Amino acid sequence: MEKMSDLKDLIKNEILDLYSAEEQIIEALPAMINKAQNKDLKKALSNHLKITEEHKKRLDKVKQFITDQGQQAEEGQEKKGLFSRLFSGSETQKCRGMEGLIDEGNKVMNEDINVEALDAAIIACAQKVEHYEISGYGTARAYAKELQLKDVEKLLEKTLSEEYEADDLLTQLAVGRLNVQAEQATSSEEQNESSSVRSSREETRPNRKATSERDSSANKPRPPVKKKENSSERSVSRKESGSSKGNNKEKPSAKEGGKGKKNSKGSSAKTKKSTSNKVTAKSR
Repeated sequence: MEKMSDLKDLIKNEILDLYSAEEQIIEALPAMINKAQNKDLKKALSNHLKITEEHKKRLDKVKQFITDQGQQAEEGQEKKGLFSRLFSGSETQKCRGMEGLIDEGNKVMNEDINVEALDAAIIACAQKVEHYEISGYGTARAYAKELQLKDVEKLLEKTLSEEYEADDLLTQLAVGRLNVQAEQATSSEEQNESSSVRSSREETRPNRKATSERDSSANKPRPPVKKKENSSERSVSRKESGSSKGNNKEKPSAKEGGKGKKNSKGSSAKTKKSTSNKVTAKSR
């Protein structure tokens, strides 16, 4: 690049930079349109592709206006020479700034990303491009105004307004819509992951009810184990048992005792009577 010494060199550099930027955008936008899922975003990007093609044509006019301006006789011979040589030949340059922004955008779009988040990411990449153009066209317009290039200033002003409109439209799509959808998709995905983790844990975890029943049965007191007795112990045990039975014989009740007494009295009376009858019979 030649040495830049004044504002004319700066406006030349800015316009060549913008021209390269527009060429790269025209090449990159179809991939963004293809990746976008939201229909409104697709439409906005498709419309901007057409407008970008117009911006490139407009920059061709800008270069021509500057060259024509230098050829006007009333501007003087010295000034004529400076402007007429400003865009002479097929001089071009590569916009490294736009190249970097597009590379960054392609990298994001090729990441493993869900649909809702992808649309929000595409808007972010597109707005970075818009902001670069807004900066470039604003600077070029200011240079044209200072150099009193009225026609050039008008063309650059028109493009600048369209870049602002495109940026505002992308903001409307993002704020309150696609950004919100991206956030909701993230929350929903986290909930699904949590549910999946819980399900897998429940599948691998033993049945709580069965485990609880096993635990409760394990905690129940076991019946005491009967100790085997040897022969001497069994003998003693039997004696104690017999003694216990003898001691535990029931005594007759008062009623039964009374009956017994009465029976014994009756038996005595009968015996006496029988003896008496025998004596009487003998004496006779």
